[in-house]
Amino acid sequence: MPVESFIRRLLRWRPGGLARDGARILLGLGLRTAAQAALVLLLARWLGAAGYGAFVAALAVASFFTPLAGMGMAAVIVRDGSAGRASLFALRRRALRLWAIAGVVGVGLAVVAMHWSLPSAAPLGALFLLAVGEVAAGSLVELLARIEQAQHRAMRFGLLTAGLPLARLLALAVLLLLATPLPAAWMTAYGVSSVLYAAALATVQSASLRAATRQPTPPLVHLVREGAPFATGALAARLQTEFNKPVLAHLSYADAGGFNVAQRLVDLVTLPLAALQEALWPRVFAADDPRSRIRRSGAALLGAALLGAVVLLLVAPLLPRVLGADYAPAAHALAALALLPALQLARNLGNAWMMSQGKSHALLAVYLVVAAVGVLLTLLWVPRYGLIGAVWAVYASEAAGVLSQATLGWLAGRRKR
Repeated sequence: MPVESFIRRLLRWRPGGLARDGARILLGLGLRTAAQAALVLLLARWLGAAGYGAFVAALAVASFFTPLAGMGMAAVIVRDGSAGRASLFALRRRALRLWAIAGVVGVGLAVVAMHWSLPSAAPLGALFLLAVGEVAAGSLVELLARIEQAQHRAMRFGLLTAGLPLARLLALAVLLLLATPLPAAWMTAYGVSSVLYAAALATVQSASLRAATRQPTPPLVHLVREGAPFATGALAARLQTEFNKPVLAHLSYADAGGFNVAQRLVDLVTLPLAALQEALWPRVFAADDPRSRIRRSGAALLGAALLGAVVLLLVAPLLPRVLGADYAPAAHALAALALLPALQLARNLGNAWMMSQGKSHALLAVYLVVAAVGVLLTLLWVPRYGLIGAVWAVYASEAAGVLSQATLGWLAGRRKR
């Protein structure tokens, strides 16, 4: 009987390496996303739409400088460390030195940018601590976590990424008991908790760093050149998803807060998709036939993205009931963003293919297109159309990225002829 045969095959099935690592990463990402969801819920209700919008607008501006602090080294470590672990410790040592220099510059620029760009900036002390927590501590945690991912330590990678938002959630729990609901108070707690977690994590890994000090390190200029496309890509991603916050803030901080809530819910619902992608990347870079690996796994991931879109459409009407009537516009934005994860998946798979073919520098053109289209259309559409203009700008920038990938692939094929 077909049914009995299917049941027997199902009982004999054992998850492969991708599924196992995806599940391990999903655990960490689940903890991280649960903490982030709790932060969004508590902050949105505690600060109100306007106060929450003031915080997320400042955080968005600060996040533009996090890629500068990381210098793209996290992606270089995953790419090169996954294929050749002998060089991983030397890469890590040099990457941390770059971070120490670039982090100081990034924090200073972030404080100036927040103070200059927002319609009503918070006190400089609060902005400074927010910048340290987001730019310096955030980039350091990302770097240390990717070192674990490059060694196929999926569980450690997932748990390290979860630790930072959990530390921030603990800080918020303390703050709810002691402070009045002011954005500046939360900016301070956000920065302090982030620094404490990053320092603890760096201390735990310090023994292995000392053990690798005698290994040769790659030239600094080489690493900066290799990391530049990834740093640009991370900046492009931040501009694409976060540039709308300071622009929306000039309409109202409530609009900025509502759009951020919608984006965070998209992240929550598509968490399994994100976990599977993180488990897939090291396998693509180590595969003998990356194209085949991307094609097989990409079809399954696309199904997960479309399933997530259905869930987002069902969740959207519930948003005002949970957070209050001030967040009704966010429900419309959430429904409109339902298909975004599928489009992002297509571009991520294209990025992985280009990286596996040694064309990381060609990605720089893709990232620049995405950033330019996102910033330009946000400036054009958000002042005129508000939240829905921000949604259109995000979609348009993703579509521009996919189109530019296809164009580069076509041009490469023409040159081979």
